[in-house]
Formats: sequence, C-alpha cells, structure tokens
Amino acid sequence: MGLTLKQFTFIKKTIILASMFTLGSLVFIYAYVPNMIVEIKNPLIDFARSSFYDIKLRPTTQQTQNISFKTHDGLLLNANIYKVNHAKANIILLHGIRSSKEQWNDEANWLNQIGYNAIALDLRAHGQSQGRYCSFGYYERQDISDLIDFLQAQGFKQNFGIWGHSLGGAIALQTLAKDKRIKFGIIESAYADFKNISKDYSRYYLHFESDWLNDFLLEKASEKAGFSLNDVNPIDFCPQISQPVLIIHGTADKKINPANSRQIFTRINSNDKKLILVKGAGHTNIHQTGQKKLLDTIARFLNRQTGIIPRQNNVHSDYNSSI
Repeated sequence: MGLTLKQFTFIKKTIILASMFTLGSLVFIYAYVPNMIVEIKNPLIDFARSSFYDIKLRPTTQQTQNISFKTHDGLLLNANIYKVNHAKANIILLHGIRSSKEQWNDEANWLNQIGYNAIALDLRAHGQSQGRYCSFGYYERQDISDLIDFLQAQGFKQNFGIWGHSLGGAIALQTLAKDKRIKFGIIESAYADFKNISKDYSRYYLHFESDWLNDFLLEKASEKAGFSLNDVNPIDFCPQISQPVLIIHGTADKKINPANSRQIFTRINSNDKKLILVKGAGHTNIHQTGQKKLLDTIARFLNRQTGIIPRQNNVHSDYNSSI
C-alpha cells in the first residue's frame, strides 16, 4: 500500500526539520563551541557557571592594595596585594579557570599571619583583568614575569614564590620552568596534559567522548586564542623545574584525577619536591578538608625555602605522602 499525501507530507517535513537541526548543530559546534573553551566571559558558560567551577568566592576582608600593570602584549591585568612588614617572601597566587583573585582571600590573610606578602592575580580575561581569551599558560606565563617586573620596580626585593590551583597550578609549573626568579612553588590540583584534561572534562560535564571531535575543537579554540596546543602541556615543562616544589591533590578529585599530580611529581627535576594527597578532598575543598594539618605542611615548606627551617642537605624528596 502506498503512502497517502498526508503521510508523505509528514515524512518530508520531518526530514527537512531533522536536516535543519543537524546542520544547525554542526554550525553551532564549529562556530561557537571553540569559543566556550577559551573565551572566559562567555554568556553560555556564565549561565552554567556553577557546574564548571563550584568554589564560592569571598570578598576581601581586610585592607588590600589593588594594582594594575601592563603585559608584554598591552593588556591591563589586575591584582590584590596583601602586604606585611618585613616579609619573608612574596607569594604569587593563581586561581583556577573562570574564577578570580578573590578565591585566595582566606589563604592570603593566612600567609600574612605567618609573615609572607601575598599577591593574588586576576589572570588575563578573568575578574578585573583585560583580555578575551585564556591561553592555558602560553601567554599567562609571560604575564607572571611581567608582574614580577612590576613588583620589583615597586620595591619588592624578597624571594618570589608561586602558588597555583588547577589552571593556576598548570600555569605556575610553566612559569617555574621559564622564570628562575621564582624560587619555589606550590602546585595544587593541577593537570599534566592539556588535551587529556580537555577530554576528561568532556566526559565529566557533557557525558560525551570523541577524540576526533575533541581534537578538532581544541585546534579551532587554540587558533582563536592564538596559541599552540603543543606548548601548554605542564608535564613538558617539568624537566626544566629545579626549584623546590610542593604538590597537593585531593584523592576524591573527580575533575582532575590525582594521577596527574603523580605524573607531575615524577617529571619535576628537583631534589626538593613533595607530593601530598589529601584524603577525601575534591577539586576545590582541599583546604577545608586538610585543615590545620595541611596548612602546617605548607608553612613548613615555605619556612624551609626562606631559611626559617634549615634544609637537610637540600634534599627533601617525598613521593605520595597523605594527610
């Protein structure tokens, strides 16, 4: 029995609508999804922001100095300086993706209490800093060097250290390799390989897995932001890092597997390195989970770098400690 005119018309309309939907989806994926990877102040990402970054940002609670400085490519970046008299060192604080410098308010106040200056930076395209795209370290590592140039010109002469969380940790690793004015680093919840973590995020957030499509979108995204995918893998910079490094990761981190920190620890070319796994901690609650024991570990690491606690033959390599 043949189709009636009504059935034929219905099938025809269905095929047309399905074709339009498929074409529209392809156009959306090609034209818009790469922007979502690198464009930080993206309206669609902002709408779903709580799913992508669940940390609660707290306003500063004490008087801080807010500064702006110009980068090598002409952007104006913003930072908060938490300053104390006779500081032991200056600690640069780098937040995670789609967060801001206010993420560090509690830790910055704590650093002041134990005698350190803290400089919390809004990474390019984040917070009050200028810029449209995140380059996952390609430009940001030079931004950190520009910040140090600015601080030194302002009279900050003490040792510089760096403390980064997640994306900030990945950028901190790249910067430790490139700028030896940074004498030590704390790397928290960082990823080892950019492409691999992008695939993990696709599975985690979108429940979608396609290596070909993921690679295609990353290539388009990196073209938009003007960086090379082969030059932003933190693991590739680790052999150039000789400074003391403390690596911290939560055992229950579902966004960035702690195996990333194990890889980073193994590849770092330093005799003074330590990996701490915080039992039960997720991606953004390490400090709340580790509490005083973690802070005491961080304080000992910092004091050892500034001569408050003597080093033992300059060797302090410890793999897979837990708290």
